[in-house]
Amino acid sequence: MALSTAILWVHALCGVIWVAACASFVLAAMALSAEPAEWHAFAARSAPRINRLCAVIACLIPLTGIGNLVFAGRAHNHLLPAAFVGILSAKIGLFAAMVIALGAAWKAGTPAGSADVIPAGIDAEAARVRQLMRLYGIIVVFGAVALGLGLWLSGT
Repeated sequence: MALSTAILWVHALCGVIWVAACASFVLAAMALSAEPAEWHAFAARSAPRINRLCAVIACLIPLTGIGNLVFAGRAHNHLLPAAFVGILSAKIGLFAAMVIALGAAWKAGTPAGSADVIPAGIDAEAARVRQLMRLYGIIVVFGAVALGLGLWLSGT
């Protein structure tokens, strides 16, 4: 396998893993929403782990993206089509928005108490979990669009 192919696959897999991790949180939190105690425990245990995984991925994506850009530049004699640059710009904007949402999720994902103890302000805890669901949902939508643009980009 060529290095360019390996870097492209790592780049795409990082995007898929980031989107899948956030989507799994949203789906599981929706399933547990009728059980506040389990909902809180799930969020307290899983959000920090998901945030750490996604932070590593958020570091790998630009590195592999730069590698892909170098290989694309070589393939096009360093004259990239305008459509390519436009799609790449949109992907960079989506990535920036995803990183901002991840930063907010990191802050919201810091549990108020331990996973085994429900805080006295259960309404505040429910709001925290709902905020995490919204932020991860944003990441899922933006990530899905970025992955779709990546498919389109691979054809240019």
